[in-house]
Amino acid sequence: MKKFQGIFTVMMTAYDADGGIDTSGMAAMTRYLVNSGVHGLVVLGSNGECPYLTHDLQKAVIDAVVTECQGRVPVIVGINERGTEDAIAMARYAGSAGADGALAALHLFYPLDEDAVYAHYEKLCEAVDMPFLYYNFPGNSHLLLTPEQIARIASIPNVVGAKETIFNVDEVRALVDATDDDFSVFTGMCLNLTQTMDVGACGAICPLPNVLPHKAVLLYESLYEGNLEIAAPLQADFYTVGPLITGSPTPHALIKEAMRQLGHDIRVEVKSPLPQLTPQQVSHVHDTLVAAGLLED
Repeated sequence: MKKFQGIFTVMMTAYDADGGIDTSGMAAMTRYLVNSGVHGLVVLGSNGECPYLTHDLQKAVIDAVVTECQGRVPVIVGINERGTEDAIAMARYAGSAGADGALAALHLFYPLDEDAVYAHYEKLCEAVDMPFLYYNFPGNSHLLLTPEQIARIASIPNVVGAKETIFNVDEVRALVDATDDDFSVFTGMCLNLTQTMDVGACGAICPLPNVLPHKAVLLYESLYEGNLEIAAPLQADFYTVGPLITGSPTPHALIKEAMRQLGHDIRVEVKSPLPQLTPQQVSHVHDTLVAAGLLED
């Protein structure tokens, strides 16, 4: 049996007027998503701005979500540290706070060979007794591993899955084929959930369920049950809201603005050096939500 599967929403990070964590806002988002039926939550993912948050802010996010969630669904914490020691420290904190797992990325500054990458994950898993998922996001991490190399990391005890934020469905299939049946291979976006589940993926870890949580869950359940007649229009709905993440290489503020326009009490500021929302992007978000039938024009 897979440790994790289904729709795991990558939560946005909410700030107060002083730039600290809006803990009540994080709690409200947690309640909304859990009550919407998602199967899990991911905090401090790439859309949670983790690389630009101090460790104190990261800890405040973890505490707010884990406390509010109260074990109703798994909470996975993004670990985005370049150094192994810092990664271990943040993973230890996540585990002590009550998180259910960690999504561990490795962003390159120096070139690292396969053995060095493997050693990083091996040390992380030896030091912290919790489930880990490998985060494959070569477009941002600049770490490009083959499915076979990722499968080698999957052999490390505690590595229970991987998030594949890539467009090549054949690579997703290759990783599924190269790992055990209980290994959780997630797509990193709902936009290709139909194609990736068809080759063995077990769900999606994606920010778009912040906007369409109920439909994301229904899409997953329909695909899991093999009901493509129900799944097809739901998949099309995600193509319609896709511009929220494809409209910018840094979509953080766009997704927050979409949530704000849909009635969530969230500030749209993002951490520097991420670009702040522009008036043109406000209009882009509005037009996208209208096209998706989520707002009236």
